[in-house]
Amino acid sequence: MSDPAALKAQLKRLGDQRSALEADIEVRSGRLQAAGVGMDSPLVDAQGFPRADVDVAAIRADRHAIITQTNDHKALTRQMEQLLHQLHALSNQPGGSTAGGAAAGAGEPARAAAAALPAAAAQQTNVQHPAADLPPFAVVDELSQGSPAAAAGLQLWDQMLSFAGVTKQTPNTLQAVAAALQANEGRPVETVVLRQGAPAVLQLTPQPWGGRGLLGCHLRPL
Repeated sequence: MSDPAALKAQLKRLGDQRSALEADIEVRSGRLQAAGVGMDSPLVDAQGFPRADVDVAAIRADRHAIITQTNDHKALTRQMEQLLHQLHALSNQPGGSTAGGAAAGAGEPARAAAAALPAAAAQQTNVQHPAADLPPFAVVDELSQGSPAAAAGLQLWDQMLSFAGVTKQTPNTLQAVAAALQANEGRPVETVVLRQGAPAVLQLTPQPWGGRGLLGCHLRPL
């Protein structure tokens, strides 16, 4: 596909699909949180019988859907990144800035399409970083759409390697993360995560956003 307008339209379509997935994941995650079970809490009692205090079938259905939709979300993001690369390639072709030429505006769709991608597309991935070899101390098991965490490119099931210098070796790790959040409100914080086996570095800015907390995500200790 070599038409910038068509590439941009496809990017928007994929972005709409991904937004719909994010909204449904958020609803399902909210139901799990309200039930007090999350993604990993056991659904049987001490005697091995299904718990009577929760809707086991509904919880299993939500958990399965969240896993499936998270994988679909990752696939859509990869497709969008590939399309964005194509747009950048078009904008860099000889004659791409020729006055009156068909490719004269190719750079503008590329810039507009970049805005359609989350910060994850612009973050550093597969990087060499001192924290890349550290063991993860938590996993992102809940993420609110429109939150500072989502805006920075954090994704569901990212594993936290380092946050503002806090690592697995830091005593009382999650308490240290909470303290770092308060100390860095309104300022970008270097965050290193493990995503599908590869490290990624994000700049995450803790700040009030209309939801709970300063990040809008939940970290489950590992």
